[in-house]
Amino acid sequence: MTRYVPTHAQQWQPIDVRGIAMQACRLWEGDHNVESGLYRLPQGLTNPRHHHPTWCQVFVVSGEMRVQAEGDAAHSIDAGGYYFVEPGDTHTETAVVDTLLLVTCEEDRPDLRRQP
Repeated sequence: MTRYVPTHAQQWQPIDVRGIAMQACRLWEGDHNVESGLYRLPQGLTNPRHHHPTWCQVFVVSGEMRVQAEGDAAHSIDAGGYYFVEPGDTHTETAVVDTLLLVTCEEDRPDLRRQP
C-alpha cells in the first residue's frame, strides 16, 4: 500500500547516535532490508570515528558535511551531493554548518518486518 506523509505529518524525535544528540525523522524501517531517515545535525556536530556493518548512503539535502574515511583525505559534501560508505569502512563526519541529511542503509532486522 502506498504511504503518503506530508511535511506537517513528519514525526521528528530527539535521538542519541554514539552519544551525540540529534533530531531524526524515520521515513522507512523494516521490510525490504532498507531503512531511511532524515537527520538534522547542528553546525559543528561531529559523529566520531565509526563504521557500519552494512552499506550506507548519505545525501546532503541542505548544509555541508566534512567526511573522512580512514586512510583517505577529508571531503566536503554540500547540498545536492552524497557519499556512499561500504560495509566496515571506518569514517568520521562533521556538520560544517547546520545540515539536513537523507540517510539510507541496508538493514536486516527481522523483528521489524511486517508479518504476512
